[in-house]
Amino acid sequence: MKLQIRGYSVANQRSQKKVSKSESLTIRLDPKMRFALEFVARLKGQTITKVIERAVLDMADRTVVEYKNAPEGCDSADWRDFWDVNEGIRALNMARTPETHPTFEEDEILDFVQQHPSYFFRNGYERSFNREYIDVLWPEIEFLLDVWRSTKSTNRGAVVDMMETALAKAGLETPRAGTPPII
Repeated sequence: MKLQIRGYSVANQRSQKKVSKSESLTIRLDPKMRFALEFVARLKGQTITKVIERAVLDMADRTVVEYKNAPEGCDSADWRDFWDVNEGIRALNMARTPETHPTFEEDEILDFVQQHPSYFFRNGYERSFNREYIDVLWPEIEFLLDVWRSTKSTNRGAVVDMMETALAKAGLETPRAGTPPII
């Protein structure tokens, strides 16, 4: 499916790519490390992959984000506080936490999202993500950001019109409820 909005063409990437349940990772190990890994796998009766997965989870469980100037009771978080099955929500959770050292690209996406809160947060407040909207908009976030960069000084509404159209085509009520998007 392609959307055509004010001369911009948007491809629906969901129909083009399958979501994988696992990722493949290549690592280099010296012979001693490889032997140690195989040794642990044999003793535990696990695959090398399972040994690595458990080691990563054990380390993640022991790693916490220490918040500066946080309200009492909210002074730290672990990976589970950032994890979400939705890729967009995971990325935004990381980007909005300075202690995770966001990249320039993550800062730029977060700025875009904060400039358009009614398209990413429930009721426009930055506390609760709008999962349905993010499901529709996140696969196109790089394209939306490109349009925003090129039109924010000349036509700030262009990217809003695109988001409105995408949400309407997905059968969702849009933030401009009652105002039809410009197609």
